[in-house]
Amino acid sequence: MAIKLDSGFEIIYLSDLKYNEMTVELQYKGQQVAQINKDKGSDQMEIDIYSEYVIPDFLTDLKFPLKDFLEAINMATIALREA
Repeated sequence: MAIKLDSGFEIIYLSDLKYNEMTVELQYKGQQVAQINKDKGSDQMEIDIYSEYVIPDFLTDLKFPLKDFLEAINMATIALREA
């Protein structure tokens, strides 16, 4: 399941084997940006910011409004709490 935002961000539910709980991945225009997990509980979620997975040609496009990123993180956190 995925949640697409008008800002170009997408929230994707994942069952990553390196985590015990469900995770969500944040993508921007199809590129991995971050992954949020709730292994330590819903009140202590952690975010991994990914830059090594971004295609080098895309790095110049990896600039976006902070408010859009924060909105995506907020929505991803809510989605993960409810998962």
